[in-house]
Amino acid sequence: MIQQATFRDTADIIAVIGLAIRTCIDEPADIQDGIIASCADSVLWWRRYPDSSVHYVYRIDGNIVGTILVKEYWNLSNLFVDPRFHHQGIARQLITKALEVCKERSPKQAVHLNASEYAVNFYQKLGFVPNGEPKDLPGGCFPFIYMFNQTP
Repeated sequence: MIQQATFRDTADIIAVIGLAIRTCIDEPADIQDGIIASCADSVLWWRRYPDSSVHYVYRIDGNIVGTILVKEYWNLSNLFVDPRFHHQGIARQLITKALEVCKERSPKQAVHLNASEYAVNFYQKLGFVPNGEPKDLPGGCFPFIYMFNQTP
C-alpha cells in the first residue's frame, strides 16, 4: 500500500535504499557506500523541506519495501524497491502516484532523473526519454525526462 512518508520512516527508507544499492549496483563496497550516502542526503533534504517534495513509501505487512522521492516536484532523486519485491509492480505504482502530484506542481512541467544502468529500460517503458549524454559515474548515470504535455 502506498502512503506518504513520515519522518519516523527515515531509518527504514535508508535501509531499503542501502539494500537495493548493495544488491543492484555492481561496484566495490566503498563506492556503494558513497551512493547510499548521497541518497541518504536526499532523504535528509526532504526532512528539511517536506513541503517542497513528494515522498511516498510502499508498505507490505507494515514494512517499507519501496520508496520514491521527487524533490521540488521535478527532480526524482530516489526510487528504490527492496530487491526481494522487484518485478511486482511496486516501482511502477510509486512512479504513477508521484507523477500525479508532480503534474500539478512541477514548475518545469516535467520530471528529471539520472538512472542507474540497471533501471534504464524500466524508465523507458514508463515514458521517460533520454535527456542528454550519460555520465561515467559509479552505477551509471543516464539522464531522463518525463514531460507532462506529451501525448501517447
